[in-house]
Amino acid sequence: MAATVSASAQIKYRDTEKKPTLIPYDSSIAFQHLTPDIAQLTLVGQEITFLKLNPRRSVRNKEDTLLDNLKMKAVVEVPYKSVLKGGHFYTPYKAIENKTFRIVDYDRRNLEGTSTLIFTLRDEERKLLLFQVPEDNLSNTPVIINGNYEWLKRQYVGRKLHLRKENKKTENVLDDNKEITLTNEDVYSCTDIAVIFAGKQKYGQPFLIVKNSENQELAIGVGKRSEYTTGPLIEEFAF
Repeated sequence: MAATVSASAQIKYRDTEKKPTLIPYDSSIAFQHLTPDIAQLTLVGQEITFLKLNPRRSVRNKEDTLLDNLKMKAVVEVPYKSVLKGGHFYTPYKAIENKTFRIVDYDRRNLEGTSTLIFTLRDEERKLLLFQVPEDNLSNTPVIINGNYEWLKRQYVGRKLHLRKENKKTENVLDDNKEITLTNEDVYSCTDIAVIFAGKQKYGQPFLIVKNSENQELAIGVGKRSEYTTGPLIEEFAF
């Protein structure tokens, strides 16, 4: 009886799906600019702070400061330090305002068709929380990464800036948004980084504090125009 021989075919298979090249998080990246290509585990250990509410914000009521995207991580997820309003439990913003939390896990998921960033946070009492941020809302999230704030100070304080292009009319956030003209012949010296309440927006935002050659102070936003509605932006300057 003849023996039969079975051999595996040497066939190559190739997946055409392009997977993003992941990069580690570094402190030059603001919370509002977290992109899908940041390696998730490299954010673990970073500390974040929820920024203060603007006392002059245009809307001031309890409903305006209730959150439904911050919950205790448990078998039954309930809002952090919850309050009852209209038959539902919420996290009052005052419970997290100006408080710091450590990131112990970070993930991105598609929740009901929406790309969502999910952070597991640990508070000072070592309680674990789940903080969910839809990607579309990222630019408006009132959070600063503490390491990014320190990076801004190291990067800019003590340095001199000048406009990249022609003279520019803008608003001086430090002077009740009065109109000011910046000239590309002037030199602006960065003296500090501070969170400022600009106009009637809901939360404070970090700005560079600079002085011109006449010793006049003004503030420069460190993000995009979609995030900073008034004043000049750092992208309009060179060193």
